[in-house]
Amino acid sequence: MKKLSLCLIFVLIASVSLFAGGNSERSAAGPYQVKFSTENGAEDVESKALYEIKDILNKSGLFNVEVFIGGALGENDDTLEQAIQGAAIVTVSDPGRLMSFVPDFGIIQMPYLIDDISVINKLLETEIYKDWENQFESQGIKVLTSNWYSGPRNFVLNKAVDTPADLKGQKIRTIASPLFTESVNAMGAVATPMSWSEVYPGIEQKVIDGCEAQTPTVYASHIYEVSKYINKTEHFQLIGCPVIGTLTFDSWSKEAQDLFVKTFREIGVKYQGLVLGMIESQEKEMAEKGMVIRNVDKTPFKAAVQPVYEKLGYTDVLKKISKELGL
Repeated sequence: MKKLSLCLIFVLIASVSLFAGGNSERSAAGPYQVKFSTENGAEDVESKALYEIKDILNKSGLFNVEVFIGGALGENDDTLEQAIQGAAIVTVSDPGRLMSFVPDFGIIQMPYLIDDISVINKLLETEIYKDWENQFESQGIKVLTSNWYSGPRNFVLNKAVDTPADLKGQKIRTIASPLFTESVNAMGAVATPMSWSEVYPGIEQKVIDGCEAQTPTVYASHIYEVSKYINKTEHFQLIGCPVIGTLTFDSWSKEAQDLFVKTFREIGVKYQGLVLGMIESQEKEMAEKGMVIRNVDKTPFKAAVQPVYEKLGYTDVLKKISKELGL
């Protein structure tokens, strides 16, 4: 009888241990384990923001955050899929990629839509945005905020660009999303999606002619070593959307959830102001290294992308978002 009782006790202990270990991302007695992922390098504004959030959250005692840069956990789409499946990963996506889940969400990334980036803070409080949030959550995605900003995107290549005609035949790396590819093609280039980590060697080996990207990322990735010109078309204002899977987020306490969202939103507001100053100093430094920073008349580029709104089915949502944000 004693042997039987002891056996039952050991079985119960083993069962409890197995059950507790089933949620490998969190210890029952410890903080929530979370990984932050970005494809960008340590000097990129996105990476800096993630490191700052890591420090804030870890000091709270509610979280144990690790940051993985340079695509160490995989490309953006891969880490998003991991998050949806239940991995405790935050990845910084964008409206162009996320429109594959909620098509109308892509409108806020459309070319030449937003001039004053601070308007995206107002966006978070609108009914249309809250509806988008619900649609994402029904598909396993918690959008933590959509007010991150990395700067305006420009055409970066080894030739001067003044009109869309100057981009004819130029293979330009862009993000793998219809919003980006259709817009880049409309502006005269040949949109060529690829991982950001492949851009530097791609330009160096002439697989592509250049890229369209924001200054902080061009600077952090040393693209100035393989490209001569930044042509400031400023066609996209790159909006960042940090996301996590609902399977992870919904398993946390309300206190932890509230702190997590609050921190990501506040850092978004903070970095909007920092980015503009960062761009000025980085462009100055790159110019000293021999890069040519060119201002460009945006008028012909704005005209070139107008048909893309209709092509992507954004005519009606454009009216709604313009009314809510006063664009």
